[in-house]
Amino acid sequence: MPNVLEGLSETVKWHLMVEGAKRALEANGYKSDREPGRGLSNVWTITKNGESRKASIRTTRDRWIAFPPLDDGKKWKTLDEVDAVIVATVDDRDDPKRVEVYIFPATDVRERFDAAFAARTAAGQTVRNNFGMWVRLDHDTRNIPRSVGSGIVDQYKPIAVFPIADLLTEASAIDPVALGDFDSDTANDDPEALDNDPPLTIAEAKRRLALTFGVKPENIKITVEA
Repeated sequence: MPNVLEGLSETVKWHLMVEGAKRALEANGYKSDREPGRGLSNVWTITKNGESRKASIRTTRDRWIAFPPLDDGKKWKTLDEVDAVIVATVDDRDDPKRVEVYIFPATDVRERFDAAFAARTAAGQTVRNNFGMWVRLDHDTRNIPRSVGSGIVDQYKPIAVFPIADLLTEASAIDPVALGDFDSDTANDDPEALDNDPPLTIAEAKRRLALTFGVKPENIKITVEA
């Protein structure tokens, strides 16, 4: 069965997921206001019962989320600025039918990202400053460094679930030109949004495969045939 999101531009897909998050907040009694910033900033003020908090909205179409480490993992871009992390995710990467929306305490998310960073660096993996580091929402049973920090959705229930077909009805009115560019931090949140990547080098391919399999890059062998 074809992916129901295919055929939409990356900007519209991102906006569709953010709209799902906003709808979920409204349904749960929150008022949301985007913080001023460049492009489509993903930092919002959410208010309920007179109490306001800062929140980061993350979208994902593969059920992994990212935040960029700073100062060699001592700080986290955006994550250190907020009280909550709101995640809009598809229910299934390959055959999405619904968008699930969660609210996670930022303290819990930070603990998971700190643990993930420590596990990967202890294993000799390179985690670059100001470049998104990924943690899986679902529990990762592979028991490798990349598994550390995973499984946060096991601890929280979604605050709302929307059929994608319903959100697509609203998406027909979205004007991609009016949406502008992705915020630089937001774009790192969704790998499928980066459709203008430079050519992949052998060194970078080894680095990515090493992260996937939990081994050192020098243990990855790649053969290229023309």
